[in-house]
Amino acid sequence: MQLLNDNIQAEATGPGGANVSFDVAGSTCDHASGSLFPIGTTHVTCTDDTDPSIVTARFNVTVVDTTPPTLTLPGDQNVAADSSSGAKVTYSASASDIVDGTITPVCTPASGTTFAIGTTPVTCTATDANLNSASGGFNVIVTLDDNQPPTFTTLPSNSTTEATGSGGAAVSWTIAATDNVDPSPTIVCDHTSGSTFPVGTTPVDCTAKDSAGNVSSPHASFSVTVTDTTPPVLTLPGDQNVETEDPGGAVVTYGVSASDIVSGSITPSCNHASGDTFPVGTTTVHCTATDGAGKSSSGDFNVTVALVDHTPPVLSGYGDKAVEANGPAGSVVNFPTPTAVDAVDGPLGAVNCSPASGSTFPLGVTGVTCSATDTHGNTGLATFNVAVNDTTPPTIYLPTAARIVATSVTGIPSSDAAAQAYFRAARAVDMIDANPVVTYEAASFLAVGPNPVTFHARDASGNESVTTATLTVLPLGSPAPPTPTPPTPPAEVKNVKVTPLDGAVRIEWSAGGREVMVTRSTSSTRSLRAVGDETVIYKGTASRYVDRGLTNGVEYRYVVAAVDAAGNRSAGVAAVIVPRRNLLKSPKDGARLKKPPKLLWALDTEAQYYNAQLLLNGKKILSVWPVRPAYALKTSWKYEGRKYTLKPGVYTWFVWPGYGARSAVDYGELMGSRTFRIVR
Repeated sequence: MQLLNDNIQAEATGPGGANVSFDVAGSTCDHASGSLFPIGTTHVTCTDDTDPSIVTARFNVTVVDTTPPTLTLPGDQNVAADSSSGAKVTYSASASDIVDGTITPVCTPASGTTFAIGTTPVTCTATDANLNSASGGFNVIVTLDDNQPPTFTTLPSNSTTEATGSGGAAVSWTIAATDNVDPSPTIVCDHTSGSTFPVGTTPVDCTAKDSAGNVSSPHASFSVTVTDTTPPVLTLPGDQNVETEDPGGAVVTYGVSASDIVSGSITPSCNHASGDTFPVGTTTVHCTATDGAGKSSSGDFNVTVALVDHTPPVLSGYGDKAVEANGPAGSVVNFPTPTAVDAVDGPLGAVNCSPASGSTFPLGVTGVTCSATDTHGNTGLATFNVAVNDTTPPTIYLPTAARIVATSVTGIPSSDAAAQAYFRAARAVDMIDANPVVTYEAASFLAVGPNPVTFHARDASGNESVTTATLTVLPLGSPAPPTPTPPTPPAEVKNVKVTPLDGAVRIEWSAGGREVMVTRSTSSTRSLRAVGDETVIYKGTASRYVDRGLTNGVEYRYVVAAVDAAGNRSAGVAAVIVPRRNLLKSPKDGARLKKPPKLLWALDTEAQYYNAQLLLNGKKILSVWPVRPAYALKTSWKYEGRKYTLKPGVYTWFVWPGYGARSAVDYGELMGSRTFRIVR
């Protein structure tokens, strides 16, 4: 039985409250048991069924709402985003309350919010009117799903560029693309920016690809055109100034070149090629260079050839010479005068040598310098050496007696005075050395009978003669033989003279009727060979001899020595000579003439022409090239633009043979020179 003031509290079971039952026996209440009580406190009074005036119970029925709403949330949300910024996600969250009914929960982040890539927790809360609340949560998982291709934002336009080299030109451009996800999509072109493009038009195709592999469509396409409109650069020399001694002109070489930025090195074409012979005067050379694109450049320069003579004469026909000494002073040396030929003047007659041919050269090596000067003052030089050698050994003369008496039964010491008197009596003479040294070789003890003794004679040049004699030792007590006396060498011949002839030499001397021996050798071989190479050409008592069958132009050495009755030969007197043929015939050397002479000379069967020159007071006034061995002078003529007349004076004329074409400038040895005088 419900007692008075035994209040009842019930939880609401619906929006109207709650059905509350109570038991008050025998009573009737103003709110029946089991009736619906509203939320709040309701005062219930009960009276006795038998006596309604009697209150049997008085209490409060309180209906409360302490039950939170029921929250209904979705599960975790998995969303695919097509942008790196995330995705907008909507979801459904609800709540219901036994009292309030449907309640809208409050969620954070709210439905419809853009969720970032990744997992984001969502928290939701539902609160009823009585502030009862329920909370819950779930996750929103956003994953990036990129299936959108990039797009180009910057595209190059078609371009035209001038070539900068043989490969074309380097061309650069700017291109850009954007992507919904990839901030830097990869751009690939079939030709990279900055690469070299050939001459012509080249299409370029580019694609953009993002990190997800999406490729732009359509591709970006444009064209690059490289042109060649620049002509070659032609490089020409300045005007060429050339001097020549050839009236026909001069070979002139020059360098021309051309380069093109595309074709590279180009060989220009010129109307006169390098290496051509340019005539005397000025010639214009025109050159053109054309590249592969047909562009050309042209230019000119001048070649001026001036006829001058700066070239000295060339000397030939000379060389080192070695001869045998003919006396203490050396030897007279004859050498052929070098031939001097000038490119303009031809052969030159005035060749001066120092020392001159025919001079006496001392023992040893002497340098010879020869020079020739042309009419333009150019001087050519030639140098060679003349070696004067002494290779002739001394001549040994033995004592007149070769017997001594022994000082003991067996013999005599070689140191004995008698033996020494014999040894010291030997003598030697030399053509060059006035005091050759004589030594001997003998046994230290000379036995009775014949004993060999070897005598040596050495001159200052180291030449040595050796001869063996027999010294007889007579037995002890033998009569004393004559004392050995020094021999007397034959006196030398005097006035030795040699005269050159055509293929022969005349030798003359003074010997007072004594017997002489004349030997011959060539000076060039005599200095290199032994005495035995001398040829005896005469032996007798005459005072002259003509040696025939010789070669013209070759130097011969003759030694004339006196020979006594015992066969001893003097050292001899030497002389050298060169036989020559007189090749100039007319006029005679030194002739005095009143009218122009006809110059005549010997025929040279191998010559194609001759060069005859005429000089007056050392100056050339005429040079002619006849094909026959003759030339008739005139009273007047022209030479090198000047007029000359045959006036009184002394003239010198020269003749050389010429071989081959005149342009070959091949002349033989000077045939000779003579003088004549024009008188009135």
